[in-house]
Amino acid sequence: MKQTIKLADIIENAHEAFWAKVAEHMPLAESGDVEPMQSARWDNAMETIVRHWWDWNASEHYDLEGSN
Repeated sequence: MKQTIKLADIIENAHEAFWAKVAEHMPLAESGDVEPMQSARWDNAMETIVRHWWDWNASEHYDLEGSN
C-alpha cells in the first residue's frame, strides 16, 4: 500500500519555503503582499508542476491526494 501525500500540504510548505527564501534576500522589505490574481496563478502553476513531477518521479511510490 502506497503512502498518500496531500497536494495541498506540499503547496503550503513550498509557499512557506519560497517566501522565506525571498525575504532572506530582501530583509528590508516590510510586507509580503501579493496581488490576489497573481497568487492564484502561482498556486495553479505550482499544483500543475507538482502533479507532473509526482507523475514522472514518485507515482510508483506515493498516492497524491488532490491530483485530479
